[in-house]
Amino acid sequence: MDRNTITGFLLIFAMVIVYQLYFVPAPQELAEDQAQTVSTPETPSLVSDFRATEVANVLDSTYTSKLTKLRSDVLEVEITTDGGTPIRATLQDGYLDFWNRQPIQLWTEGGSDMNFVARGEVSYDQSFDVVSQSESEVVLANRGDGPLKTLTYTIDGYLVDVQAAFEDARGEVGFQWQADGAHNEKGIDVERQKSSIYFREQGRGRDYLYEGRDDSADIEDPVEWVAFKQNYFSAIVGTDAGFTSGTLRSLPPTESADTLITMRYGMDVRMPTVDRDGREVADLRFYFGPNDVSELNATGWGEIGRVIDFGWWIFGWINRNVIFPIYAFLAQYMGSAGLIILVLTIAIKSILFPITWKNYVSSAKMRLLKPDMEEINTKYPNQEDAMQRQQETMKLYRESGVNPLAGCIPQLIQMPLLYAMFRFFPANIELRGKSFLWADDLGAYDSILDLPFEIPFYGAHVSGFTVLMAGSMFVYMGQTMAQQAAPTQPGMPDMRIMARIMPLFMLFFFNKFASGLSLYYFIANLITIGQVTTVKKFFINEDKIREKIKAKQAEPKEEKKKSGFAARLEAMQKEQQQKAEEMKRQRDQSRKSRNQKRKK
Repeated sequence: MDRNTITGFLLIFAMVIVYQLYFVPAPQELAEDQAQTVSTPETPSLVSDFRATEVANVLDSTYTSKLTKLRSDVLEVEITTDGGTPIRATLQDGYLDFWNRQPIQLWTEGGSDMNFVARGEVSYDQSFDVVSQSESEVVLANRGDGPLKTLTYTIDGYLVDVQAAFEDARGEVGFQWQADGAHNEKGIDVERQKSSIYFREQGRGRDYLYEGRDDSADIEDPVEWVAFKQNYFSAIVGTDAGFTSGTLRSLPPTESADTLITMRYGMDVRMPTVDRDGREVADLRFYFGPNDVSELNATGWGEIGRVIDFGWWIFGWINRNVIFPIYAFLAQYMGSAGLIILVLTIAIKSILFPITWKNYVSSAKMRLLKPDMEEINTKYPNQEDAMQRQQETMKLYRESGVNPLAGCIPQLIQMPLLYAMFRFFPANIELRGKSFLWADDLGAYDSILDLPFEIPFYGAHVSGFTVLMAGSMFVYMGQTMAQQAAPTQPGMPDMRIMARIMPLFMLFFFNKFASGLSLYYFIANLITIGQVTTVKKFFINEDKIREKIKAKQAEPKEEKKKSGFAARLEAMQKEQQQKAEEMKRQRDQSRKSRNQKRKK
């Protein structure tokens, strides 16, 4: 477990570094009045400037704009008769923002604008009358003579269906939407890191713009849905007909006053209409709600569950198909998210225990061979002897019945799961707002001490679970490296030093991460420490292992027929050794020649 364990952790650490460098923007400071409601400057248009015009087609001076509301048991949507589009979406399902403890709003006040475009005319500068209204449906009729005639909104749960009826739209209309994502979580820098636009192109699958960065994309194939995605909530629009062309863009705010905006989203797309009841109709479906797997899948859109960023490649597959189902099952019977993490961690570590066992046995064998390996290093101390030293080492392994890869392979098996858990906890909305011990939100960082100043790369708080995680990692690293000797070969790093430094790095990197993640790693470290201690004390007899190694070494050496790979490897080693010896001979001859010339 020794060196291979450290290597595994270093690889995970490297992946975190790469993620931070290439996928996370530099953090932006919060304003002192972050928790208070402040006015935000008008959002500059991301894709087209349709906000500059005023409502122009008012039929008489008695007209005044109105707000009408749609309600379901989980969502309230406000629609203005100026332009006929939603201006506010408020969740009514118990989710609250962190700062004011008010129901979640998906965009800032006045921070969303939608617009239909037909024959060059925009709906934003048109006014509408409310023709009919109920709690779940509202019908708006255009007061003017533009191509857009009626808008029908129907709400069901988190879904809002829209029918936009046109006259002479010529088979295609435009749809524009721009919104300022509202800051609802504990840390706006992490919240911005998780904000982006996700979309699904037919024939290409789910795609996305870079999270937390200024990025854009041109639509090449029909797009089924577009999500203005934040870490735990999303505003999504989709159509069965597909958005056929257009532009998507995400833009993080740059002004220091924009402390309530996570991301500025924009889309400017085209979509076909269908003939219905003598008019051309464009059908849209909106989803305003949490990034919850079951709720997202209920929309019927393809791959919509992948708006939740559980990770790429095999890491995402593990989280979606293994970890999340186990977590959801436990949540049915356990009310405490902290206890669920505890049970989940115990289950995972129990499944991985055979790997821990295999790893420790391999570590014990390698440790018992240390005197023999040091003897080989003493016999071949020079860099020129590296090939002979390697051959003697491999011979020692072979004669002792030790596989040097036996400890490495188990670590490689564990790595996908280790990184999958790193992505699972910060993306799991089931942890949002759930308290455990001193942590008031396992979906955000915990704080046992608020600092009066900001520490670069660390923050202005001390995360208790991160301190426990780093401390347990320090003990674990010390346990695995306790019997490791300093490197005897030139150029080899001292793994003991790395083992002492890495917990300090983790202390900095995890301070702003979800406390549920640090809690998981803390529990996992404690269990591993207990497993290793138990295995070492009660199940591993190093004297018996030493006897087996000596018995193996004492066996008569039979020349076995080598496999093709082994034969080629040995041939390559001999060739490299011959080249090294030839280079050494040439250097010695050259040195001797120079010395003779100096004597003359």
